[in-house]
Amino acid sequence: MPKCPLKILTGYDCPGCGATRAMHAALHGNFISAIHYNLFLIAGIGYAMLAAVATWLPFVSKRKRIRSLILGPAAGWIYITLFFAWWIVRNILGV
Repeated sequence: MPKCPLKILTGYDCPGCGATRAMHAALHGNFISAIHYNLFLIAGIGYAMLAAVATWLPFVSKRKRIRSLILGPAAGWIYITLFFAWWIVRNILGV
C-alpha cells in the first residue's frame, strides 16, 4: 500500500490513515481490529448506514424531520467537527 503523503511529510496520522486496513478487517468480521486501525471510519460507516435508511425508508411519518436531522447542515457541521477532533485525538493519544 502507498504511504500517506501527510504522514510522510509531517510524521502525523491523518484522519484517514488506516482506513483501507479498517475496511478490510470490518468486511471480514474482525471489528476489534477495524476499530484499532481507524475508529472514525467505523463510526462513519454507521452514520452512512443511518443516512441510507433515512433516505430510503418509505412511508414513515415525520420522514422529513428525521431526514433533516440526519442529513441536514447541522449534521454536516457535527461530522466536520468530529473529523478534526478525531485527527487531533488520534495524534495526541496515539490511537
